[in-house]
Amino acid sequence: MKSKAIITSSDVRHVADLAQLHLKKGEFKKFKGQLVKIFNYIGLISQMKTENVKETSQVTGITNRFRKDKIRRETMLSQNEALSNAKQKYKGYFVVKAIFEE
Repeated sequence: MKSKAIITSSDVRHVADLAQLHLKKGEFKKFKGQLVKIFNYIGLISQMKTENVKETSQVTGITNRFRKDKIRRETMLSQNEALSNAKQKYKGYFVVKAIFEE
């Protein structure tokens, strides 16, 4: 049961907008063809029988390796040294523009 994905020009424009792509007029046809191929392939994959396949999130068997942090005092900066090139500082701290609004 093979069905072909139906992609409209409106779909292409929507995806391009979401991806912040500024497509030229001639690129829409190319992009549409690529999207059709992608969705047809997804349709093919969705037909695969996977009932007996175990779920997995990692297949290499490698586990995270952690090490203890080693403090190297010879490479540490004093507070004054760290702040020496700061554009703005206040009472021993860096001053930066706020990124959150209240």
